[in-house]
Amino acid sequence: MSENTKKGSFIKGAAILTAAGLAARVMGFGYRVILTRIIGAEGMGLYQMAYPIYTVLLVVSRSGIPVALAKLIADKIAADKKKEAYKIFKVARKMSFVIGLLISIVMALSAKPLISLLSLDPRSYYAVLAISPAIFVVSIMASYRGFFQGLQDMVPTAKSQIFEQFIRMFTMIGLVILLVPYGLDFAAAGASFGAVSGAIGGLIILLIIYSKRKEKIFTFLETGDDSVELSSKSIVQKIVSLGVPITLGALVMPLMSLVDLVFVPNRLQDAGFMIREATELYGMFSAVAMPLVNFPTIITVSLSASLVPAIAEAYTLGREKLIQYRTQTALRLTVLISLPAAAGLFLLAEPLTEIIFAEPGAAVPLRFVSWGVFFIALQQTSTGILNGIGKTSIPAKNLMVGAVFNAVINYTLTAIPSFGIRGAALGTSTGFAIAAFLNLYYVRKESGFRIDAKAMIIKPFTSVFLMGIFVKIFYNYLFVFLEKNSVDFAYSITTFVTVAAAALFYFVILLLFKEIKYNDLAMLPMFGKKLADSLVKIGVLKKDN
Repeated sequence: MSENTKKGSFIKGAAILTAAGLAARVMGFGYRVILTRIIGAEGMGLYQMAYPIYTVLLVVSRSGIPVALAKLIADKIAADKKKEAYKIFKVARKMSFVIGLLISIVMALSAKPLISLLSLDPRSYYAVLAISPAIFVVSIMASYRGFFQGLQDMVPTAKSQIFEQFIRMFTMIGLVILLVPYGLDFAAAGASFGAVSGAIGGLIILLIIYSKRKEKIFTFLETGDDSVELSSKSIVQKIVSLGVPITLGALVMPLMSLVDLVFVPNRLQDAGFMIREATELYGMFSAVAMPLVNFPTIITVSLSASLVPAIAEAYTLGREKLIQYRTQTALRLTVLISLPAAAGLFLLAEPLTEIIFAEPGAAVPLRFVSWGVFFIALQQTSTGILNGIGKTSIPAKNLMVGAVFNAVINYTLTAIPSFGIRGAALGTSTGFAIAAFLNLYYVRKESGFRIDAKAMIIKPFTSVFLMGIFVKIFYNYLFVFLEKNSVDFAYSITTFVTVAAAALFYFVILLLFKEIKYNDLAMLPMFGKKLADSLVKIGVLKKDN
């Protein structure tokens, strides 16, 4: 494989996962919009109460296996130990089966005690119970995804993500419509069960792909070193040694959500809200504001997943320049994508929450948590870099520090009437900001990476500042022009046209600043290379060396 091919391979993998993740997020957005309009913020609050419990136990069940597996397999293949790579996968698959089954049973049996212990709305019991089988299925699915990602093949993961979300969407909407006449608690349970059916669908796709490619995989493995020196026990120890720090790091985010789940409704009640009002406000924050914040980060999640095996390979082969290139590219793209997304959510918080979710009240927490997009994205990408060079414990520690700040701010401010739900939003943004900056410090320390201030700070922030001015002017003028016919029509059209126009304006500014590279566009699915070549022809863009 040529050096240029190697440099672009992780971006291509990230592009594949991004395209799949974007499709999955669009479907996820779709069902959240529909569900919110059917059961409102209160019903979504009940639905969301099951998720922090589920995600905490899911992370424990998976034990960092996908990331550890991707790294170990990439290391072995780089060292031409392909048979050992396959044995690692088989051991990890058995671990996933046993651990996932046990944790699913534990969650189902402890649903009521957990709800009581966490002082949650008792109506969330059925939602917690309905989602518990998903842990078993997702754990097995994760081992297959880790295997393919270790081979730097992101297509199986991408296909399974899309199919998983497709099945999930139709199950959730169908069950909610069927069960809502019986009460919000049963409707929320129907929504939760979508995670189970979706996971089954995603696993089936992976099994089909694995079955079809089995012969090709075995042929590939035959070309490596015949010796298999690793025992099953040593493989388990390696997975645990890598997986436990990754698990601790991965646990922090669901624990932050769990902290929000425990603190927000209870501290809102301390601020003077009734339990139904507190559940509704929690729903606005967790089911409306946070999905809008998390939507743009699908690209950085994909970058992070692709970075681990890509940087692990370069690190194993001792290619420092390749590590530097991949680190620089990933962080630069993270800044260029997440910064305008954060600014857009801040500036258009009210129209976005009202038009999409019919919950304009959610604009209040969204404005305060919108800048979290930037920090969450930086934290995710820098975590992928550190995991790739084997420093898996560092992101875990840094995210834990951020989580402590989040908990303190959340607990303190949410109970103050003048802050209320804003306190939870501020806590989340601050927690991720601290974790991101600590990660960047260690990326620099461990890899020797140096931040290019001009490319990663001055030009992106200037571009976003200009975009923000454009958004304010363009939105106001377009709304005044369109409201003569219909205010509702003007409100909706103005918002979406402004988003599209702002994206185009930002893209042009980046081109003028020479911040868009040929490879950045060429790796985009479907139209990327054609667009890049067209811009080269008219002299706007230059091909990378």
